[in-house]
Amino acid sequence: MFQPGGGPVMDMGPYYLAALVNCLGPVATISAAGRIGVPERTVTAPGRTVDTVEVTVPTHTGAVLTFASGVIATCQMSFDVWHSELPYLEIYGSEGTLSPANPNHFDGDVRVRRHGDGDWTVLEPALELFGAVGTPEQARRGLGVRDLANAVEGGPHRANAAFAFHVLEALCSLEGSARQGRSVTLTSTCERPRALFTA
Repeated sequence: MFQPGGGPVMDMGPYYLAALVNCLGPVATISAAGRIGVPERTVTAPGRTVDTVEVTVPTHTGAVLTFASGVIATCQMSFDVWHSELPYLEIYGSEGTLSPANPNHFDGDVRVRRHGDGDWTVLEPALELFGAVGTPEQARRGLGVRDLANAVEGGPHRANAAFAFHVLEALCSLEGSARQGRSVTLTSTCERPRALFTA
């Protein structure tokens, strides 16, 4: 978790970067900064075999991502923030703000607030809920498996190799930018996946 291949960028970053590429298309450049918050962490898990672990990867990273479309995103990935009321993901556009659910929870309300609105509006789900609401049953991890099965039968493959490679390159570039102290231009690209359901 705190060694190369771990840290918040590689642990949580795939969910958020994949969601951003899915919504906004491929990333062109990344400029990031990161640091290790505490060089040694206390292990609190039951049945642990060690009491402390050495931290060798940044536990807090901030970045500016410029997408090929010209959209600019800022992101913060951290194991050092204990309490926050920041949203997990928000998209600011010319007509208002879109606030999707946490990409790591696979379900939840999608809200929009247009200019002039007095409050947020919860959008109707594109898919019917399944499983008992508020339980692990409701997690939509199975949607990816169903989508893959549909692709085998001729449907679009949204999480294809080009998409996965591009998200991985973005994550590695984010870490590389922070380590090198310079902006990184990505060499890969991908198609923005077609929406699973359209209105």
